[in-house]
Amino acid sequence: MQTVIITLITLLAFAANSVLCRWALMDQTIDPLSFSIVRMLSGALTLLILLTLSSNAKRKQVKAADSNTSIYTKVRTQFDLTAILTLLVYMFGFSFAYLTLGAGLGALVLFVAVQFTMIAAHLLAGNRMSSIEWVGCLLSVAGLVYLLMPTGTTGSSDLISIILMALAGVGWGIYTLAGKKSTNALQSTTANFGFGSLVILALLSLLAFIPSVAEQISITEQGLIYAVLSGAVASGVGYSLWYYVVKKLNTVVASIAQLSVPVIATLGGVLLLSEPVTMQFVISSTVILLGISLVLVAPKLKK
Repeated sequence: MQTVIITLITLLAFAANSVLCRWALMDQTIDPLSFSIVRMLSGALTLLILLTLSSNAKRKQVKAADSNTSIYTKVRTQFDLTAILTLLVYMFGFSFAYLTLGAGLGALVLFVAVQFTMIAAHLLAGNRMSSIEWVGCLLSVAGLVYLLMPTGTTGSSDLISIILMALAGVGWGIYTLAGKKSTNALQSTTANFGFGSLVILALLSLLAFIPSVAEQISITEQGLIYAVLSGAVASGVGYSLWYYVVKKLNTVVASIAQLSVPVIATLGGVLLLSEPVTMQFVISSTVILLGISLVLVAPKLKK
């Protein structure tokens, strides 16, 4: 039950990221580059604070061997270059894609790409899937194909955004797989955000000399709040919980479960952003959720 509850919380956090990012960019309260940067930096700061509080609490409760280990040492031992780079790919692809995509559509493209990435890794590792799991995956694919079928309203900017979101999904899928090797969820996530922030600060020092980039920077107080909420709460805390729980989930289940996020994000888009819901989206989401259900029940049917 604890695993189920934590999984649900992380899925809500993922959906919140989609809604917050789309909200900020739709109202033009912040540009996508600034949103990504603020999101990463605020997430890193929040995680450092949480890790410090956690370490201090441990020192008071027990005299463990690692209780006196410095925060820097704990973070450094969790350094994972793959996780850091894929987190950056996800962060920037995600933000720029939401310039034109709706909250629900963006989340759907993102997590279907995540599903493909994680299932491909699962199969390449020599694992096998049951017939029911295959049917569930194929249904999810069919739902995505139907969703992306041309309707006469899809422009070139939407297509570019879809490609960017798909790349973000691949990045997140690999980042999730890296989490299965994590020995400490909070320390690993802090390391990923911390070292990722250093990379961003290094890039900023270079971009500062490019006038065309500097001219596109636009941050309002409202946009800053959206980015901080996305980074500190939905990303920092949410991703730590995800790294904690993903080790307890089968790779296929972990990938498929995330496909429920678009439905949550769509609901948020309708309630908060007044985004329309098309019949095409409703049908495709229904098919995808049916596929999710089949994959989730497959292990129980084996027994």
